[in-house]
Amino acid sequence: MSSRDKIEAAKKELNTAMTTFNSCIVNSDLDNCIATLIKSADNEYKKYIIGGLLNEIDKDKSFQLHKEAYLSKPDELDFNLEYAIELHRKGEFEEAAKLYEKYSKEKAEDFRVNVWLADCYINSGDIDKSIANWKKSDHAKHHTSIDQAINTIYGNTKQIKARNNYRKEIEKGNNTLFYSLIFLDMNWELDWWNTNTQEYFLKEDVRLIESKLEKTNIDYNTIQAYIKVKNLSKSENAGDSIKMLLTNNKIIIGSNPLPTNGQIASDLLRICFINQLISEQEFYNNRGQELLKLANATKDKELLNIYAYLQATVNGKVDASIDKQGWTDFKDERFAISYFIGKADKNRFDDKELAQALTDFPNSSKLYWVKVNCAKIENIKLRPHLVELIKREFKTLGSDQSHYSYPLKSYFGYLESEK
Repeated sequence: MSSRDKIEAAKKELNTAMTTFNSCIVNSDLDNCIATLIKSADNEYKKYIIGGLLNEIDKDKSFQLHKEAYLSKPDELDFNLEYAIELHRKGEFEEAAKLYEKYSKEKAEDFRVNVWLADCYINSGDIDKSIANWKKSDHAKHHTSIDQAINTIYGNTKQIKARNNYRKEIEKGNNTLFYSLIFLDMNWELDWWNTNTQEYFLKEDVRLIESKLEKTNIDYNTIQAYIKVKNLSKSENAGDSIKMLLTNNKIIIGSNPLPTNGQIASDLLRICFINQLISEQEFYNNRGQELLKLANATKDKELLNIYAYLQATVNGKVDASIDKQGWTDFKDERFAISYFIGKADKNRFDDKELAQALTDFPNSSKLYWVKVNCAKIENIKLRPHLVELIKREFKTLGSDQSHYSYPLKSYFGYLESEK
């Protein structure tokens, strides 16, 4: 029996256990669900499969299962690759690179490995090998798959645990987390480019709301209205229905109050602006100060971000004081980026403020780009700083608003020319 046949056989044997697990995590404690599932991992092939299922749920358990599978059969290519990816995610770049190279000898056509090797080698200091592997990945031909390969390493793996933690805290009486819970369910990140509504989670979490809050409760009605508005917003010509829902529930429209949760408020305002129920200028002029006061009172970075967006839309820029506040008081990277972009030609390579921002947000490629740009203007050797920029860009693809890898491609081009 081939290794692929053994994997398929293990999948069939695990079908009931995995179906039970997928049902369990909807309404039961996640740790208990994971512990029960792992009991089924009684051979290396099942460990490999369950490790894959858990890699976006419990990265420590996923790592351990893939490690055990690999150690039991180190020449099994699938095990080799998954363990390399696990090592890569943990930042063990040299060890990951060894396994990627081993895999690549047998699967030279898998250009994803060249992308991953480029990241591993630049982090372990072998710049020439990093450049060579990046070029082998052939960005012009494979750019979309390259984006996905990078997301495989650095994408969001915290959502299911976050949901579980929200539910635990709600059970203890923290009803304010209902907003974060429902927002998560309705804006679930599939990857850096796509979100959807996790209907099976949402249905169960609405049940939890109904068991904890009276139907006359303001939070209950706000959350229910948000769910309906969010669903309506996916349809065309839904503006009138959305306006009626918000008006009837006394949310936003006219002088009705904003939800105190920034994520919900931001999403509802976005929907209102898109459907032209209110204009950005009108809202900023009439209610901007109210919004700013609410942001300061709640210390909600999303509320401050709405204010900054409106200010930029109406005035053409965000006040430096707002950006500084968002960075230093609200600890949000977006404001730090805006602050230094606003400084423009006043930025300097050895700027103490910039150094502090890079300490506060060590993985920010956009902030590090400011430093690299200053180095170029001030005739400082670029190569070591391009290396640091590329390290950060791999982690988020943050230089591009849409999280595409074109800036990363450019940075590698600059790096190669700086030999």
